[in-house]
Amino acid sequence: MLSRLSPVFRHSQSLLGRPSVSRIVQRATFSSSQSPANFIADKRYGKEHTTDEINHFIREFHLHEVMDYQMSAWLMAVCINGMSARETADLTRAMVESGDIADLSDVPGVSVDKHSTGGVGDKISLILAPLVASFGLIVPMMSGRGLGHTGGTLDKLESIPGFNCDLSMKDFKRILREVGVAMISPAGDMAPVDKRVYALRDVTSTVRAIPLQTSSIMCKKLAENPDSLVLDVKFGLGAFNQEVTESIELAKSMVGAGERVGKQTTAFITRMDQPIGFAVGNWFEVVESIKTLEGEGPADLTTLCLVQGGQMLVQGGVAKDLKEGIGMCREQLKNGKALEKFYEMVGAQGGDVDIVKNVKKYHIADHFHKVKAAAGGVVVGIDALVVGNACVDLGAGRRTVEQNVDFMAGVKLRKKCGDAVEEGEVIAEVYTNIGSEICREAGKRVLGAYQIDAAGDGTVCELITHVVTIDSVVAFDKTVLE
Repeated sequence: MLSRLSPVFRHSQSLLGRPSVSRIVQRATFSSSQSPANFIADKRYGKEHTTDEINHFIREFHLHEVMDYQMSAWLMAVCINGMSARETADLTRAMVESGDIADLSDVPGVSVDKHSTGGVGDKISLILAPLVASFGLIVPMMSGRGLGHTGGTLDKLESIPGFNCDLSMKDFKRILREVGVAMISPAGDMAPVDKRVYALRDVTSTVRAIPLQTSSIMCKKLAENPDSLVLDVKFGLGAFNQEVTESIELAKSMVGAGERVGKQTTAFITRMDQPIGFAVGNWFEVVESIKTLEGEGPADLTTLCLVQGGQMLVQGGVAKDLKEGIGMCREQLKNGKALEKFYEMVGAQGGDVDIVKNVKKYHIADHFHKVKAAAGGVVVGIDALVVGNACVDLGAGRRTVEQNVDFMAGVKLRKKCGDAVEEGEVIAEVYTNIGSEICREAGKRVLGAYQIDAAGDGTVCELITHVVTIDSVVAFDKTVLE
């Protein structure tokens, strides 16, 4: 288990960067049977790698003895021939062990974390982390910044004036002891091999391979070293995997990788066709998160938080089953304890608590445009990908990692799927500081994202479709929400 591998803040035995010549001489090199070429050939012919072979290949790549072009060739072989569940778990573990692994053994309590495969308007972590921590569980959440059409949790948090996501491991653990929850950027040098491998996948058309998706996602979450993990694996227009079958396969692979290293892992398959909630954009999503913590959030966002939070309570030993966990979470949103924990976390990480308690004090964007329906009817679809890309154009997201984001930019939806609209009615609003022309153009794109059907009956597709565990894939039972 990873927790047994980690001293205070563990660094893997491998050296970072390119080793010295003397170090290479002291280190065992590839035998002829383990040469990179033979390793690549084995997978090209569909052979299953041993654990030792995978460990050796990843270690040598980390030490720059396996070249980028050799890794690229192997990635393509994996993309074509796949990997077994055991191979995928071994690859994930090897990538975890390429860098630092957090040790939370000196933080009292049971730790639980969650991960989403990304979406538009996905602010669930901002609600879920303090909600679960309000029950006494430890939520050590390390998140990322947005890139492309999906928003980043850290960008949303950093829209709160003063909020510090770049904590040291020492401060991270101090806040976990004092508050029970902290949300930060990855500390130390976690899973450094993944950064290099992902860059190669991006330019070699191997991103979509399920084993490679699994290892990339899970190596970072497992390096955080929680006791258990809940996954939100999305499918649909605004998701990385658009087909539900593909997302189920990814979920099965991720759950298997987590369980094989001793972490109880559960995944929910959720729909990402239209944006989650009504707010898309950093500060707008913070405001909607606060409303949800007040018990007044949008139905879809609240449902996702209740279900995932309920499962985290089950895995943390607080609730006996999902139905009870959902009920406990629902009550905690009503009684204000989850919201108080959010304020506590914001204050502990340097954020302006007065601003989050009085959101109307926040400066709004300079440019604003109302999007009006071209015809009456019922909203039958909102393309989340189009809305997400419009937000990037407005400045709320980034195309490259070097870009800054505009915290005040974004989209506020006024109508969602199933809602009736009249011709000329405002269905969305767009905001930006870039310029009025950009604002109008983004408004046109958002209008184009809407599908309005005069014959629509208001039917909305199921939000959560399946639950995936190490033992089964079953349809989600909606009665747990009753």
